Amino acid sequence: MATLSSRTKAQAYRFVKQYSDVYSVKKLCRHFSVSRSGYYDWLSRGQSGHARADSELGAEIAFIYRKSEGRYGSPKIHAALKAKGLAVSRKRVARLMREAGLKARVDRVYRRRQKSRTFFKGLVNRRLEQEKASKINQQWTADVTYIKVGNRWGYLAVVIDVYSKKVLSWALSDRLDSNLLNRLRAS
Repeated sequence: MATLSSRTKAQAYRFVKQYSDVYSVKKLCRHFSVSRSGYYDWLSRGQSGHARADSELGAEIAFIYRKSEGRYGSPKIHAALKAKGLAVSRKRVARLMREAGLKARVDRVYRRRQKSRTFFKGLVNRRLEQEKASKINQQWTADVTYIKVGNRWGYLAVVIDVYSKKVLSWALSDRLDSNLLNRLRAS
């Protein structure tokens, strides 16, 4: 016979109901140390107040989700419910959405660029051919990276001493062009 670890009475009753056609109710109730009268009372009871509130809230969440065309996740739906005057936690909204299978769709998907990957594969890493730096200012290395700031992209160029790992110069720009490198030389 199957067992339930760290279960509530309601979970035991659900298990008894599920397997009552295979095993006798008396035997299942004895196995889980719950009373048969409690099981039959549980069967005749209706939905709890919390479960009814969850189903009503779930319907409201589904309405807002459909209205947003599937774009809203639990934070935005929580804000919409709060704007309507419903006091509910964000975690409860997330749980109800998860149970209903409602998941926000992503508007924008960032894809890797195949052209840049093949371009960089063709380059030879010259630093691997050189000996390791043994003192300061023997080898420098530079890199340019992009950083998203708000909804715009910024470009950061950095020159680092290989031995000391000290940043020798850096420049930040909203464009990746020669002006970024000119600013890098000037600092």
